[in-house]
Amino acid sequence: MKSLRILLSLTLVALLFTQCEKDEITEPELKRGPLPDVVPAKMYTVTVENVSTAYKYFEAGAVAIPEGESEAGPAFPGHSFKFSFHAGPSHMLSFATMYGLSNDGFYAPAGDGIALFDNGTPVTGDITSEIMLWDAGTQMNQMPGPGNPHNGADTDDPVQLMSDVGDGYDYGMVDTNLKVMLDYDGDHMFTITIDVLDGATTAISPVAWVVHTMPNPIFEAGTQDWDKGLEDLAETGNPGRLTHYLAWNSGYVSPVAPVLWAVHEKDEMPIFTNHTADRGEGLELLAETGNPGDLASSLIGMGYNAGAYAIPDGGVDPGPLFPGDKYTFTIDAKPGQYLSIASMLGNSNDIFFAFGDSGIKLAFGNDVEDITGKVMLFDAGTEVNEYPGTKSMDTDEGGDVRPLNDGYTYPAVDQIIKVTIHKNKN
Repeated sequence: MKSLRILLSLTLVALLFTQCEKDEITEPELKRGPLPDVVPAKMYTVTVENVSTAYKYFEAGAVAIPEGESEAGPAFPGHSFKFSFHAGPSHMLSFATMYGLSNDGFYAPAGDGIALFDNGTPVTGDITSEIMLWDAGTQMNQMPGPGNPHNGADTDDPVQLMSDVGDGYDYGMVDTNLKVMLDYDGDHMFTITIDVLDGATTAISPVAWVVHTMPNPIFEAGTQDWDKGLEDLAETGNPGRLTHYLAWNSGYVSPVAPVLWAVHEKDEMPIFTNHTADRGEGLELLAETGNPGDLASSLIGMGYNAGAYAIPDGGVDPGPLFPGDKYTFTIDAKPGQYLSIASMLGNSNDIFFAFGDSGIKLAFGNDVEDITGKVMLFDAGTEVNEYPGTKSMDTDEGGDVRPLNDGYTYPAVDQIIKVTIHKNKN
């Protein structure tokens, strides 16, 4: 008998994915007879886990060679540093560069960073007004300038604006020392140019930068330095340790959407057909928003034993899987039948996980089987892809469903998701 299992109410959660409420579920009737005809309830248990790294930041790096130079070093008056990075509408930019002729002064935006989009439109132009001179609080200040011995006593003061320190020294004004320009290069790439103006009171050091959504990736005003490398940059101009920390904690993070599943026979393709346009049965909604509700309803309406699952283990509310979370659910099926699944890759336009258009054959054995190697990423062909993790547009594509190959670099499937299955003992 076909199962009438489905999550009937699905609404958006966590901006990308869906919530749902589980209505009454009707258990299937059991056939009578010898195996393989007998179908015990809940014969298979499937686990889908988000195994991706919970990175704090999106992208990070450093620039150490001034424009027009061939070796790393400071940028003196009349010179500049330039660097490029990717970002989406939710991202901010932070960076830090030493005020070279000081003890522990550095230029940076406020801890929250610089907004890169305004209502979906890339921000461009002169952003010098968002840059401030800060005191790292790690060394007693001395007279800034070429005669500065840089041997002030160590301190444990909080990071604060240099103007609030009240040391009586003249550091010049930010806008007479620097000009900072933000340009948009297309495809979610920006370029920052930091010009050290002629007549500036100091050179600046190589720059450490990070793209982020969480506030205060480099420092928090009013709090002591975190010993992640800012002290090195602010006192010596060396961005190495800070850059290593930021880069080590940066990367693509994808939630995993609620899972659509369907049990079917050999040679059936319930969800999609490879290299053929989406059928309009709900895959587009799943691949673009993470909501499997329409597709599950369509499959059940066609007589498939199908459904969707959306409640992370240990939780009570539906939602996507974040790193470390998992879904565990059961399906009713006979060994020898086939299983297909689909789940959106978060922070993408229309990319989803699946076994393939024909699914995988269900085994007889009771041992837990890791079937992650059979999972692939597919492009639904319904929306133009953008740089991974920067989704901001909804541009119709009108293409075919196909294995993902859009020229961008994505983490390997097994770095994001793990899928296991086992046949429950009778």
